[in-house]
Amino acid sequence: MDRNKMANFEQLVIFNKNGFPLPANTNEDFMKELYDMEVREDDIFVVTYSKSGAHWMQEIVHLILNEGHVEKLNASHRQIVIEVANCRSFTPETVSASGPVLRKVKSMPSPRVVTTHVPYSLLPKQLQENPCKLIYIYRHPKDVIVSNYHFSSRILEMCTGERVLHSAEQFANFFDLSFAAKFQYGSWFDHVNEYYKHKDDESFLSISFEAMKMDLPTVERKIASFIGRQLDDAAVCRVVEGASFESMQTSFKRDQAKNKALGENVVDTEIFVNKGEMRQWKHYFTAEQNHRFDQLFSEKMQHCHWTKPYALHCSNESSTS
Repeated sequence: MDRNKMANFEQLVIFNKNGFPLPANTNEDFMKELYDMEVREDDIFVVTYSKSGAHWMQEIVHLILNEGHVEKLNASHRQIVIEVANCRSFTPETVSASGPVLRKVKSMPSPRVVTTHVPYSLLPKQLQENPCKLIYIYRHPKDVIVSNYHFSSRILEMCTGERVLHSAEQFANFFDLSFAAKFQYGSWFDHVNEYYKHKDDESFLSISFEAMKMDLPTVERKIASFIGRQLDDAAVCRVVEGASFESMQTSFKRDQAKNKALGENVVDTEIFVNKGEMRQWKHYFTAEQNHRFDQLFSEKMQHCHWTKPYALHCSNESSTS
């Protein structure tokens, strides 16, 4: 592939004063606002590494709070992560003028469902000292890279107006950036390990993306119990239906149409909804990429019990040649 046609994924990244990579639609001031955020005791934080089911979980929690009645939800319930600006241009001037989503969340009624991708150390200070409820979702890291590749390609197309041409070389370009922990939110390994340290906290619940895909009703009941809600069988069925890909796609498209009608220059909400297929990485990773990743996984994740099933997949499943 012509190097001139390679996507510049680096332009979607900024680095904070400590050299940590963040999305280009945030800045140091936004991150300070997040750290100083006033946390309510009934807040529910949904935290993931990027492309690990954050918006799906956000929808599920809102549905549980409303006993599965999707008609009670609206665009205000479907905020993007609070540390960024919801704008279609990532220039520093546009980002600064737009302000972080956090400012909208501040005025939301309780209980708030607050979604973020930041590592634990960058969470609000009040949350770290006096925890409210926090739900952490983790996902097979190879699928995370593939999903992030497609999502970032669409964001780049939105920002530049130029189509990203997909190829093995293009994916390799993104893989190398992610593998070196130089893309948004840094190392997946560090992110998961940092939250793993809090697995026994009373106000902390961890759930795998794969568990959500394979047995959502059981996951729903676990979440409901964690946040102090009870769901009867009918409500569980309503949540399953409301959190389906088809239902969420319809809801997000409706929100998107309303945003456009209001003349709001924000990211198309539809971009955040995808089927989240499992083990798609096998169609993208080369044998060499797979080997490099498995080696790093073995070094970094040996003490994290959450990810033991992923180690089996890494060792036993083949990838594209």
